[in-house]
Amino acid sequence: MQQRQPRHLGSGPGLASVLVFAATVALAPRASHAQGQCPTRFQEQTSGLVTDQGTVCQTAVSKKCVFEMALCVNETESSCTPQNLKHKNIHASSLCNGVGKVHVKANGTSSVCGTFAGVTVRTKKHGTKAGSCKISGKAGKAKTKITLLCEPQAGLCATTTTSTTSTTIPPPCTCSGSGSSATKLAFTTGIGSGSCGAALNSAGGTLTNLACGGLYTGGGGNSVPLPYAVPDMGSSLTRLAACNGMTLTLGPLTSTDTGSNRNCTSAGCLFGPPLPIPNPSSPPTSVCVINTVAQNAIGTADCSTGASAIGLPLTSTLYLDGDLFPNAPGIQVCPVCTKACNTGANNGGPCNGDADCANAGCTGAGVPMPCCTGFQTGTCTAPGSCAGANACHGGPNNGMPCTPAASPISQSFPTTHDCPPPPSSNIGNLPIAFALTTGTTSLTAMGYNANAQCTGLHMPNGCCSASGTGTCVSQNNVFCGFCRDSNGKGTGCFEGDPFPGCPHNNANPQCTGLHVPAGCCSGTGTGTCNCTGLNTPWKCCTGANTGTCDQPTFKACSVGGTSTAACTDGGGTWPDCVQRNPGAFGPARFGAHTITETGSVAGDISDGAGHPSTLVSIFCIPPTFNATVDAAGDLPGPGAVSLPGIAQLQ
Repeated sequence: MQQRQPRHLGSGPGLASVLVFAATVALAPRASHAQGQCPTRFQEQTSGLVTDQGTVCQTAVSKKCVFEMALCVNETESSCTPQNLKHKNIHASSLCNGVGKVHVKANGTSSVCGTFAGVTVRTKKHGTKAGSCKISGKAGKAKTKITLLCEPQAGLCATTTTSTTSTTIPPPCTCSGSGSSATKLAFTTGIGSGSCGAALNSAGGTLTNLACGGLYTGGGGNSVPLPYAVPDMGSSLTRLAACNGMTLTLGPLTSTDTGSNRNCTSAGCLFGPPLPIPNPSSPPTSVCVINTVAQNAIGTADCSTGASAIGLPLTSTLYLDGDLFPNAPGIQVCPVCTKACNTGANNGGPCNGDADCANAGCTGAGVPMPCCTGFQTGTCTAPGSCAGANACHGGPNNGMPCTPAASPISQSFPTTHDCPPPPSSNIGNLPIAFALTTGTTSLTAMGYNANAQCTGLHMPNGCCSASGTGTCVSQNNVFCGFCRDSNGKGTGCFEGDPFPGCPHNNANPQCTGLHVPAGCCSGTGTGTCNCTGLNTPWKCCTGANTGTCDQPTFKACSVGGTSTAACTDGGGTWPDCVQRNPGAFGPARFGAHTITETGSVAGDISDGAGHPSTLVSIFCIPPTFNATVDAAGDLPGPGAVSLPGIAQLQ
């Protein structure tokens, strides 16, 4: 089966053909936009921004190409002024299949990219001729149009490299008292050791230490083993936007500035290699995460101390891959870039060493190979059985050459964006408010008192008995509150949940059979998953099949007990500001009350050398609305991470 790998292409004569299975991206003239207004552009997930009138080319798989595209507005340029687009939801337009999912929600004058969505283009003449489709986007007066080209055979997409518009880097900064100068600050993640934080109970006792280089997620009922290992070798570059003595103001760099979409820090750039979230206790719930910069990086740093603080909001795209290679030791939830076994129970599968090809893959006598005699026992061991060149194992680029972007710290690694996850496994995107610091950060939970909402008997909810009293369900140790129906009708649904059993104007069309997928379903397209009258069965109902129940997404309402929004949508259909379960970083840590993470400064970085440093962050994770993932990971809930690495002025 033919696979794809995007590259840049131009239109001039004499262009060399690419290797078999290659796909290419053409970057032509700069984006069309009104004089002075920052441009609108499309972005291909692997290769980056595509300029106006450019072409993205792929080789067909099963007579079709799936282009993972995003729309970006107010793209940073030296000669433009960002337009205030307010909070408009801007959609791409085209007749291409799937283009309706390519959109971006503007954020004032910020440079913002939407999440990636698959756009399908089919070949013609029964797979013998190329197919193409044009897509366009417009924000204000800034518009762009590109072509998606699906070639039927490998080698028809030509390749060269042209440049997109670059962000102007200011003159080099000179730190006071130093003769060195620099234009950017680099941070490259490493492998951690020891503890960088803790989850504490209300008395200050330690429930669990938080490992350096570890990612922790979810509430106190999380059942996925923690921590997740953060890939090393992930590099992020920020520009020195301004200098004042030893104080540096940090800003974003584009993929053109850095030469790669994998180390820049402007909206749409990739952040780190693919992140595997394996779940050994339930492999099918294992998730691969692709992190993309949602808004341009901003921050500060100090030359003399090496202290830094960087705001870098992310979009985490989740792929419910499970275990891509069940015969291989460990869990390969993201496609990996490794050699292959030429014998043993894992023959043809990924390996980081001969041991991965031996008896470790045996599950029983003769299973999966005759050399197996029992669980992880047999005669499958053979020296030199992990051999060959690195290639992608799994995903659309399966079998393609690749370069590892992380160390083989476990059998879930190394990963690389050369080997993307299967597009069909995409279950959605989560916004993550990533704020990194070399200092100490903490978040303390608060209790949510549902009875405090009561204004009288059965007001506003049936659990109320009088003002401030009742039998309403409350929750202790809420780090990250999201609006939920715990005490309205007691559905337990968070606002925005698309499941038909949750409040909707009319979710009956989602029914596929009796009680499938929800108990309110009675057959195909029929059931009681709908509004039947005013406030019936939910407060968001205004009549039969009408109301304000179809909220577009979740609603965050508190962080560490500080209210960020009121849970009043749909007339208070989702009145409760809670997590899925109290606490943090389970299992059985419902009593977690405070999370702390402590970073470390790099010291004097004015010499231009690399210095060890640790960046940390605590954040909130919304629900994915995938019932399996949310139940296993206890989402929504808090998250915490520490990133040991090397900081360097360049």
